[in-house]
Order: sequence, then C-alpha cells, then structure tokens
Amino acid sequence: MTKIHDRNNPNLKQGQTLHGYRIELATRLHDIDAVFYRLVHEATGARHVHISNDDKENTFGVTFKTVPTDSTGVAHILEHTVLCGSRDYPVRDPFFSMLKRSLSTFMNAFTASDWTMYPFSTQNRKDFFNLMDVYLDAAFYPKIDRLSFKQEGHRLETEKAAPDSAEFELVYKGVVYNEMKGAMSSPDQVMGRSLLNALYPDTTYSYNSGGDPVIIPRLTHAQLLAFHQRHYHPSNAYFYTYGNLPLKEHLARISEKVTNHFERIDPGTQVPSQPRWETARQARFTYPLASTEDPTKKCQVSLAWLTCDLRDFFEVLVLSVLERILLGNAASPLRKALMDSGLGSALSDGSGYDADNRDTFFACGLKDCAEASASAVEKIIFDVLTQLATGGIDAELITSAIHQIEFHHKEVTNTPYPYGIKLLLMTIGSWLHGGAPERILQLDEDFNQLRKAIAAGPFFENRIKHYLLDNPHRVRMVLAPDLQKAQEEEVRVRKELKAHKQQLPPKQLAQIEKDAQQLERLQATPEDLSCLPTLALDDIPGDIAVYEPTSIESAVPLWRYTLPTSGICYFTGAAGAATIP
Repeated sequence: MTKIHDRNNPNLKQGQTLHGYRIELATRLHDIDAVFYRLVHEATGARHVHISNDDKENTFGVTFKTVPTDSTGVAHILEHTVLCGSRDYPVRDPFFSMLKRSLSTFMNAFTASDWTMYPFSTQNRKDFFNLMDVYLDAAFYPKIDRLSFKQEGHRLETEKAAPDSAEFELVYKGVVYNEMKGAMSSPDQVMGRSLLNALYPDTTYSYNSGGDPVIIPRLTHAQLLAFHQRHYHPSNAYFYTYGNLPLKEHLARISEKVTNHFERIDPGTQVPSQPRWETARQARFTYPLASTEDPTKKCQVSLAWLTCDLRDFFEVLVLSVLERILLGNAASPLRKALMDSGLGSALSDGSGYDADNRDTFFACGLKDCAEASASAVEKIIFDVLTQLATGGIDAELITSAIHQIEFHHKEVTNTPYPYGIKLLLMTIGSWLHGGAPERILQLDEDFNQLRKAIAAGPFFENRIKHYLLDNPHRVRMVLAPDLQKAQEEEVRVRKELKAHKQQLPPKQLAQIEKDAQQLERLQATPEDLSCLPTLALDDIPGDIAVYEPTSIESAVPLWRYTLPTSGICYFTGAAGAATIP
C-alpha cells in the first residue's frame, strides 16, 4: 500500500476500502499542491475522483454517460425533467429554489454529446451537504411525472385558428422543443451539429443530443423513464469531489443516499471509435435564412479531420499546441492566409481543435463566403499546410504556442467557473472513455517529452503531415443558406399537426386540453418549499478571509502574497502620474 500525506485525509492509503469504495490510486499533484484519489465502488461499479487540497471552495459533481441512439433529445429533456422535483424534494424547481437558500458559488447542469453533468460549488460546509442531498435526490430519485415531461420536453396544445373563429388547431410546445427550434435556426449551432454528423456518421455523435425539433415529438414518456433507469445508475455514474472537506464524509453521504440501494448493471454506454475512412468526403448542409436577406456570401466552408484518441494525452497536447500555432492569433499562418484571401469575414464556426469526443478532431475554414469559393478555401488550407510541412515552422511560433498552452493549463483561476469545476471539466472526457483522469493534471512529463521531440527534428511538421495532409478521414463541409427552409418547416409542421388532428379521437383531444389546464394550474400554484434544506444565520461565518502580504526590502515599496498559484508568479506595478507634464 502507498501512503500519501494528506492533512484532510490523514489515514487514507492506496488499496484501502471505505464505505464500499476501494482506493485504486492515491497520488500527489505537485503543480496544484493537492492529493488525487481515484476510487471504484466494488458493488455497483460507481467511479469517484477526489482532489484534496486547502481550497475552502468545495465542489461536487455527478456525471453520467448519456449516449443517444436518435435525435429525440432524450438526454437533454431528461436533464431538464429530473430538475422538476424528486422523492425527498417534490418541488417544481429545486435548483432555482435552492439559489435563495444557499451560498453556492456555482449551480448548474450540462448536457454534452455523450454525457450529462450536475455540478455545484460552495464555500460553506453545511451548504455543501445540503446541496449534495438535493443533487443526489434529483439525479437518482426524480419524479419524472407526465406533466413535467410535457412541460420540459414536448406537448400538444390547442389554439384558435383565428381570434374570432370556433375552429382550433394543434401546436407543439415544450421548453426543450422551443429551445432547439431556436438553436437549429442559428448558423453556428447548425455548423457545430453538422460537423459531428459529417465526421462521426457511425457513432452516437451523428445524432443531435440536444434534440432535432423534427424528431423531438417522437419521444414518449415511457422512453424517457427507460433512459433514466439505464443511464442514471451508479454503474454508469462518475462522482467527483474537490476541496478541503474529508473524503470519508463524501463517501458516507453518497453510500447512504445512493450506492447502498442499487445493484450493479451493465448500462451498455460504451462509445466505440469512429471507423476510419480510406478517402476524403464532402458534405453540404443548410440553415434557414430570412427571405429578406441577401444569400450571396452567407456560406461557411470548413475542412475537418478526425485526429487522435481522446485518451492519448500526449497527442492531445500536441494537437492543442498545433491549433495554437496554426490559428491562435491574427499572425498565425493558417488564420492569416484565410483572412488575407478576402473570401470570407472570419473563421468558420467550429474552427480549432475539439477534444470533447471519443475521437478528437481539427477543423478550419471561413464564414460569410460564396459557395463557389469552397475549392479556393480548401486550396488555401492545403497550400499553407504543405508549405509549413516542407519549409518548416518558425521556432518562436512553436515556443510561444507551448508557453500559452502550458500557462493556460497551470493557471489557477475561478473564471468562468470555480477552479474545482474547471478541473472536473478538464478530466471528465477521457475518464468517461476509460482513460486515467489524473493524467490530464500531470502534463509536466508530456511538456518535457514534447520539448525533447522538437529538439530532435521537424516534429510539428511531421504531425501536420500525419494528422492533416496525409489523413483521409477528412470532410469538406459547406453550410449554405436556404431562403425557403424556415417556411418549408412551418408548412411541414402544419401538415403533420393537421393530419394528427384528423386522426385524433375526441377522448385524446379532451386529454390534451385537460393536460394544458392542469399544467397551467400547476405552474400558478404556490409551493411549500419547507422540505428543502436551508442555512441558519449561525451557519454563516461572520469573518472574512484576509490575505496579509509580506514586505520585501527594496528601493520602492514591494509586497509579496504567497498563495497556491501552480508555480506562476503574478506581478502588478503602479507608478504615480502626478509629476508627468
């Protein structure tokens, strides 16, 4: 057994078992002055990562692999619906209600292409366990009742065909349905979804995880319940905690609330690698453009390549640096060549390196260009890549890119999320696909390996050849405006609803109207929030943390603050301007 000194968890060892969990790994993260624990719950297979340090801003998150097999938006709708009340907290929106009863620094939920996450952060101990109870109850014991599904997902309602008419027509409503109608009208959203569809045609990423408005109405309440039962299970759960609270307390609470009450299942949520192509492909997608706008230069043209496995941490680092070299700023060679061409106004949406999926990808191109420019844009990209691969890359450009990536990786900030949540978002991707989550936090060896490889020869030049020039898993994608698309979709929906109305028995029509009335009453009914945990005044510390500087002997006043900054020194200087003429 390996013992690591950890003042928050003084007696924990690698190999030890507690609350049904076995500590698979305990190791020190020197860069961020923390101890990393990776555990597995032996009965259910639940995974847990804990990062122990002196940070009083503690973080919790539970993430599930959610792998859609269609574009009904089931994972997205489920994320919304589990937040509509649970077994112990049967209120309509416990998260929103907890905002008024909590000192949280962050509360939210995220749905990605293949996972759903429920994270929070707070600096108050009692608040932390209050929120953990609410989150665990919402995730594992939600009500998911029929009206909540209709409210958050989709439903049919009746509306008058005209203000003075007795005739009625059916309409689709629902929070996610309306949200995705807006998203699929936005070129950047359509571009992002289309890139995934084109590059990953044989995997879950080809589906719209947020939901396609055309497909969303096909989802049933029973299918939503089945998806929850299979995916929101400890055997498919990845728990995460961060901060200075003891790990034993986290595990005790999770065991009491969750893992003691489930048996192991096989959730069947493995995501296979996309089979590689032998020849490049082309794809064309469209987005709706108002008929009053000029479509002449409203296309996007992008080249996208499938690159490395997300779990290959060194190659992910290499491609992150390569992205910075090629596109990182206005002077970067590929970005500059594309912008100087005058063929478009900006880089295409989705340009850059994306390391969020099982297989990562790189994309670049132009937006606001003519569709006829597609070949010219492709030629510019290949000309620049060929020139860099054969003529070499400026050494200063490489050094600068590595420095920026290294700085970004090391920097301890709470922007835009608390630091504990930033670490969770960094580790979750590879962890879900069987990678070692601690590796993404231990990149010093990879940076050293990278510098040695650069010194040994034309490293990035060869990577350009391997991942881009000689890689047949490439798609040239055009996103073009369609002046008729919005109108055609409206006509399609009207026809669909008209046909549905004609086949609707009077009993079902009465149920639709009854559901709408019930939902309206439910939304208007005041709730008893007393079941939710809260904080008393005594639970809130009255003191404020003050960081005192150390004075340093100098010709000018100089002070130093000693804080855990991951080895980065921050300097701020001020000079009086009163004597400047």
